[in-house]
Amino acid sequence: MSEQTNNIQNNTEETQLTELEEKFCDLYVNGGVGFAGHLGKCYTEVFGENASKRPGVSANYLIQKPHIYAYIKTLLSSERFEMETMAVKLQVTETLKAVMDETATTDYTDRFGVPLSPAPLRAVSVNAAKALMDIFPIKHKEENRLRIEGADGNVIFNVIVPTNPPKDEQKEEE
Repeated sequence: MSEQTNNIQNNTEETQLTELEEKFCDLYVNGGVGFAGHLGKCYTEVFGENASKRPGVSANYLIQKPHIYAYIKTLLSSERFEMETMAVKLQVTETLKAVMDETATTDYTDRFGVPLSPAPLRAVSVNAAKALMDIFPIKHKEENRLRIEGADGNVIFNVIVPTNPPKDEQKEEE
């Protein structure tokens, strides 16, 4: 059994990718919105419309080859891929911040000029904040100060409010 595993590893190192296989892998990993992650589309784009009657199946067979799989794994672990992922995170972050800012403070009216309830807009702002927390989680030392819950769509805020001193003490201080 170990000989077979060693043989597969040796074949992976010895087998060179063809130009079309390399192009397929690059398109699959770095193909942008239209191609990245879409096996059938990538296969059809690289090998042509007439290469296979079922491009999805052919692409799946191709990606299971050890040397193809190893190359895709290398592309995914590259620094460039991680930088692109971080750039997308930053774009999403900026969009979410803009949504939070606009929906937290802006008042809207309907087409007749009647002010709309701010509650749905505030809910959008809270959901944008939750999405930001999913992207960049923050660990709190004291989680009992503010807790946001609500997987069912409801939001519960627990806030600690400072107590005001009695009015008699305020007069004595003056």
